[in-house]
Amino acid sequence: MDHMLCQFCEMDVHRRILSFLGLNFGITWVIAGVGALFKVNVDHPAYMALAAACMLGPALAALIQWRLIERAPWSALGLHPRRIHWPSLGFTVLLGVVIVPLVLLVIAILGDGAGWAGFGHAEVSGARFATSLAEILKSRGLTDGGAMAEQLATLPGAAIMGLLLVSAVFAAFTVNLPFMLGEELGWRGYLYTATASWSPARRIALTGPVWGIWHAPLIAMGHNYPGHPIAGIGMMIVFCTLLALLFDHVRTRVGSVWGACVLHGIINGSAGAFALFAWDGHVMVASPAGVAGCLAIALLAGVILLLDSDYRRSFTQPAADPSSTTNIT
Repeated sequence: MDHMLCQFCEMDVHRRILSFLGLNFGITWVIAGVGALFKVNVDHPAYMALAAACMLGPALAALIQWRLIERAPWSALGLHPRRIHWPSLGFTVLLGVVIVPLVLLVIAILGDGAGWAGFGHAEVSGARFATSLAEILKSRGLTDGGAMAEQLATLPGAAIMGLLLVSAVFAAFTVNLPFMLGEELGWRGYLYTATASWSPARRIALTGPVWGIWHAPLIAMGHNYPGHPIAGIGMMIVFCTLLALLFDHVRTRVGSVWGACVLHGIINGSAGAFALFAWDGHVMVASPAGVAGCLAIALLAGVILLLDSDYRRSFTQPAADPSSTTNIT
């Protein structure tokens, strides 16, 4: 009898997940489809507004599924600040800020060190920062950047990188937070809660690829991998699957969807810092969402599994008590 009950519960979970994903993909891809009808791509003035609207899809799907279809209480979505485990949120910030430096290190080793052309070059220095900034300004017709480059070149690169990462953290807790909640209320809110009885490995095996495929319309428009609309979707699936382990760990340890929002915000907010210290690489290889980023994320995932013995032991084991994972009251 217990075995049959478990089977019925599992079937119910599958139906809930399919319903949520149908809503999620339907809302997001319809928004993207409207943009495509108007020939919006990554270079179009309306692209940022379109991307921001797409980011609301998972949250809207979660709210419809959770509140209107299932009529479940708000508490299980992990939104209440009292659920936050603050030391783990501090670890989340640390995890977020090391990603870009680690990607740059991968490029320095495999590009500058091993000579693999696809990885391009990376250098954390005032001179490189000044050169990149001058090129950006010149490309926008603002200034030739010569005088500014001379002054900025004398600044220590590590200090510049530190300030950029601090600003990314600040943005993650402020202006980026509502947009990150748009995605994370779906992926690490509803979907995490719906799969609370699953092992982390099984949950990641679902969430990661689905999360990557969800980005497909924006990738086709040139997001992250301009010029590679098909291969870019495949790379995004790999990247999101690796990244899903970091997000699952953060969601579990912080005990709240806000941890995932902060991590997502830092990652997005620090992308500009990467662009200022890396150059000449292939877009599919030498970027935080490319091969270099995948290698860096895989390394961080390995470190997490090595250092967090409780999470490692539970990684392939279904949760004995789902409420302990989702902090449902």
